[in-house]
Amino acid sequence: MKEDIQKLLDHCVEYASELLKETNEAYPFGGFIDTIGNPHPLEMEIDAKKVPTIGKVIETLTKFGETEMAEKRILGYAVTYEAEVAISDNEVQNCIGIDITYEGEDLPIFYLPFSWEGDKTVIGELFAVKR
Repeated sequence: MKEDIQKLLDHCVEYASELLKETNEAYPFGGFIDTIGNPHPLEMEIDAKKVPTIGKVIETLTKFGETEMAEKRILGYAVTYEAEVAISDNEVQNCIGIDITYEGEDLPIFYLPFSWEGDKTVIGELFAVKR
């Protein structure tokens, strides 16, 4: 995996883990890699009086990433969101999905599983699923 992609993945895993441990929730967010390989956070400003839907936040973050890549201002971006992944016919796992778009790469979707044990958030091992 390219170093830039690993940096972006590490950023998203770290931030998602912090959010889950601090709030037990994960509102969509992301990150991007600038043209010299530095990762940066990507979040949408939210007006408390007019909170958008989760879908609208994901759409806005994705549109920003696509626009910036088209203008050659960034090399790639990630959008993260809460998801449920079917592990088997009888088991569903809560996860944070990390969807990375990087120029010239066909990447899987990465998933960071999590669960709650009482009032403690437990973060599992990162895994990926081919598109």
